[in-house]
Amino acid sequence: METFLSEVRHKISRDSRILTPGDPEFATSNERWTDIDRETPAVIIQPSNEADVAITVKAATEAKVPFVPATGGHSPWSTIEDGLIIDLSRFKDISVDADQRIVSVRGGVLMKELQVALSKHDQFTTVANGNTVGTIPYMIGGGISSYTPLIGYACENILSARVVVASGDIVVASQTENSDLLWAIRGAGQFFGLVTELVLRTYSPSLMGPGGVRQLGVLFYPTDRALEVCSALKSVVDANDHASAGHFMVMNDPSKGRILMVAPQYFGTGPELQMTFKPMTDLIPLEHNHVPSTFDKHSDHLGWMCPKGDFKRFSQTGLKSINPEHFCRLVDLHGELSETLPGTERSVFSIEWHTKAPSEGPRETPTSFGLKDIDIWL
Repeated sequence: METFLSEVRHKISRDSRILTPGDPEFATSNERWTDIDRETPAVIIQPSNEADVAITVKAATEAKVPFVPATGGHSPWSTIEDGLIIDLSRFKDISVDADQRIVSVRGGVLMKELQVALSKHDQFTTVANGNTVGTIPYMIGGGISSYTPLIGYACENILSARVVVASGDIVVASQTENSDLLWAIRGAGQFFGLVTELVLRTYSPSLMGPGGVRQLGVLFYPTDRALEVCSALKSVVDANDHASAGHFMVMNDPSKGRILMVAPQYFGTGPELQMTFKPMTDLIPLEHNHVPSTFDKHSDHLGWMCPKGDFKRFSQTGLKSINPEHFCRLVDLHGELSETLPGTERSVFSIEWHTKAPSEGPRETPTSFGLKDIDIWL
């Protein structure tokens, strides 16, 4: 490790940082979204540019120092014991070309930063439901998105990439250059090198609804109505006569107790939302309302999920369809979990849906993402 550090110190630029456990910034840099399985590296390097990323990767490979990159600290692959973390937080840049409808994202850009930058140019693209999620790792891992009903998964909107491979070389992947690598990056990119830049498609916010506004709804029901609520939701989603995404969850609410919550994101007007989800409101929920939202504020209402630390986990698996009987069993299991295992009161079981996207356009993009045909998630 000392030989590796000595070499890197003499080669990287002055703006880049090398942190060891004795440095005050080390602990902050090693913070992650969850403390589950969080490990302690021997060193953290914060490159300030792509060239320093390449120097670090080459030196680590030659010295046989194991390493992982980190951006937002959400990925289980962004932590390592006794190795090296390449923290990309000092290297980030966003370039928007609204005329060409593309955006270039470099280094450790987070979701909120991308949303704000695109909104200034009246553009949007696929993003995650978390302001602190790293943009590049999200995109190359598939990219399940609330905007999938409109423009597909995130990986389907990747046009090109720059990748640092094990030799330290910087490789361009595009339709005309290393196209096989581009296919791999679209959905399995974390296994083929350290991606330093993505060029993504962008779109006019008018796709979301008049004025670039979408509707965020919320409806609450008692848990003993799980079967009829899930059946009504299934009829709305299966109709596929509109564009929406959202979550149907069983949870413990501090003021309401154990409860069902349906949280649709509807691409259209408020009255259209009310008409589409009338089967849900006909069940007379305990409470329901909706508010308009714009792309720059996409995940602001989920800020409570973003703080780092604590012991929390987010797991997801694809489903063929919404099954009301199976969801009722989940509601029962959630109750058993809450009652018998202390500390699980904040656990949530949720079905995430998005209506099917148009088959043309981004959905025609060839990707390595094995779950691109999934529309329902648990």
